[in-house]
Amino acid sequence: MTALDNDAELLRDMARGDHRALSALYDRHAAQAFGLARRMLGDRDAAEEAVQDAFVSLWRRAGTYRSERCSARTWLFAIVRNRCIDELRRRRARGHVVAAEPDASQPIVDTAWDAAWTNARRDVVREALAALPDEQRAAIEFGFFEGYSHSEIATLTGTPLGTVKKRIRSGLRKLKGTLTAFAESTAS
Repeated sequence: MTALDNDAELLRDMARGDHRALSALYDRHAAQAFGLARRMLGDRDAAEEAVQDAFVSLWRRAGTYRSERCSARTWLFAIVRNRCIDELRRRRARGHVVAAEPDASQPIVDTAWDAAWTNARRDVVREALAALPDEQRAAIEFGFFEGYSHSEIATLTGTPLGTVKKRIRSGLRKLKGTLTAFAESTAS
């Protein structure tokens, strides 16, 4: 039995109320789910909350899981991703949240500069991703932003595994060239 088959079995056990199955699934995937949430939200506390909410949702909805649609891991990561998107939408609706007490050890000017610099780098990454061919960009986004494995990307897109790996490798090579050029242009 593969780990993916075992995950599906754990979900079936969860649907029957087995708390040990939830614990086993959590132990197996929580760290990677947290990594995905942390990348999406940029905040440790919010990421922890998103992952916790996702596992609660997984527990409640375990009986609705259909293995013919996707792997249990893919389903979990989709739930985590959706929780993160919900949080990002809430943040956008509230506007930019300002800390109640700014950190006195760091001047406000430096903080503003850091924020502007971070935004500029984020824009460069977005532009570099947008410049990639659609297939390469999609493979990279599935793998790095949504947390799918190469095999899962191949299944989701109906593409051979070797092709998925090649698209990711080629796309990353192009991104590296673009981002290296940006870094060199800003170093002086």
